[in-house]
Amino acid sequence: MEYRFDIVLLDEVDEFLNSLDEKTREKVIYNLWKARQINDSELLKKTDR
Repeated sequence: MEYRFDIVLLDEVDEFLNSLDEKTREKVIYNLWKARQINDSELLKKTDR
């Protein structure tokens, strides 16, 4: 499968994700992986392009 972009997490992001409760952390990670595969403007609506 070809992805639209790669994801590299900084140590600070990893620390932040680990500070979240499990359900929230899993949702964030799921949405990151999902955004790599499909063009869904809702997933990335708050990012600068």
